[in-house]
Amino acid sequence: MAGLANVALLLVALMLPVTMFLLLKLRTRMRGLLAAAVSVAAGWAFNVAYAYAVQTTASPDASQSTEGYVGIAALFGWACPTVLVLVTWLVLHLVTRRRRNAESLSS
Repeated sequence: MAGLANVALLLVALMLPVTMFLLLKLRTRMRGLLAAAVSVAAGWAFNVAYAYAVQTTASPDASQSTEGYVGIAALFGWACPTVLVLVTWLVLHLVTRRRRNAESLSS
């Protein structure tokens, strides 16, 4: 059961920055950079939570050392959410640009 909870936490850590960025960017008046920063911070927090969950539920087997998971996640947990938000922003920018160009050509 703990393994399923860890997987669910990892999926939330990967999907939350993208979902949060889209909601903040499209539904509020928040600028893109602020929406991205909030989304990356939320993703970083869930990455650290995932690393802590993996460290506490890991087996005490000597071959699997999980001592540095939380430290590494605290230092580099922002990288994956940043890339996900950047790709989301790029796709959103290209889609809205194409839609604007199509509307200007039709009128």
